[in-house]
Amino acid sequence: MMNEPPQWQQDVNRHSPLVDPVITIQQLARFKPLRTTRVDHALVFTTAQGGLDAYLPPSRPSRADLTTRRWTSVYEVDMGWHEYSAVLTLASSDDAFLFEVSLNCSWQVRDPGAFVASGERHVPGLLQRQVEETVRPVLRGFPMEDSAKAEQEVQRALEAAGSLGAGAGLTVRCGIQIRRDEEALEHARQLREIEFARQKLDPQHALLMREDELAAERALAQGAQQHRIELQNQNLGHERQLNQGRQELELQEIEAKKIQFYAYHLERGGPTAMAFQLARHPQDARLVMENLREDQLRALNNQFQVAMQALGGGPGGLEEHQMDEPRRLAANVIREVLTARLSSGQAETPPAVEGPKAEAAPATPDEPAGDDPAGTAAPQGAPSGEAVPGEGGPIFGYPGPNRKQDL
Repeated sequence: MMNEPPQWQQDVNRHSPLVDPVITIQQLARFKPLRTTRVDHALVFTTAQGGLDAYLPPSRPSRADLTTRRWTSVYEVDMGWHEYSAVLTLASSDDAFLFEVSLNCSWQVRDPGAFVASGERHVPGLLQRQVEETVRPVLRGFPMEDSAKAEQEVQRALEAAGSLGAGAGLTVRCGIQIRRDEEALEHARQLREIEFARQKLDPQHALLMREDELAAERALAQGAQQHRIELQNQNLGHERQLNQGRQELELQEIEAKKIQFYAYHLERGGPTAMAFQLARHPQDARLVMENLREDQLRALNNQFQVAMQALGGGPGGLEEHQMDEPRRLAANVIREVLTARLSSGQAETPPAVEGPKAEAAPATPDEPAGDDPAGTAAPQGAPSGEAVPGEGGPIFGYPGPNRKQDL
């Protein structure tokens, strides 16, 4: 015959949270075996007369006890530790403000027979009732702001009241905390933030002032540095302009010297200009020689024509009293022309033909008194102290171009 199901049973395991430590309640019958229970649970047997027999784990009754004791039911009681926490709201000295009472309790069934006899089925409710009965009168004597003192008085009141749940066979370890309600805490937080802000105001003001001072000093330093850089750039630019001006003056002096040098050689003309060209461009030697030969031939031809015109008389001729010296000079020119060797180098200059000495003629507008009739003065344009080309003899085998001036 199968056992009847228990009259009361909780579907829990070892780690399940409990509010009632009684796991099962089973009706017993004579000569029927006891239902199997967990070894860590206590068994409390009841009799028809209301007696209670408790067996703490791991003790179990024998078959003889089950037969002879005439037990009518058995309670299976959990003996483990269980946690309980709750937040209660209890009034302070002012009904408008409520304390928050936080409970953190651990409880265990110490005497399973006493617990079954007490008839309690909700351990957290039992603990909460006992705490409220002890704590409520104490908190009524404190305002909301004195939560710390109220908590100390509550602890002393609980110690004086004895262990919670002792009458129900329980062992209870309970911690309690008294704090103001959320509105009061928010108000306190705001006041604290205001106080913190006030305390930070002076240091923050000093910090901002210091930051402004440092920023001003940094700006002044940057401005001074920028001014020094600009001044240095101006000095460098001025120095560069001065150097550029000096270089331009030097270039102008060099150009002036070049102009003077070129003008000197070009003004002299004839062989001097040809020699200047030849010195700069030696590859033009043949062209220079041909041009020089043509120039000298042209100059000799012109001198010959002038001499023949002067000696021939007629229009353009000289007066009789002006013929002595020119005739002598013309004779010398003709002698030089006839004795010149165009194909050879420099020829020896033949001695001048001496003519009769003529008396000095009176000065005329064409020939002022005091001039050298022989044309020994230096030609115009030749520098003083320099030898005029053509005076010492023919150049490249030809008479110098300045003979024309002597005529």
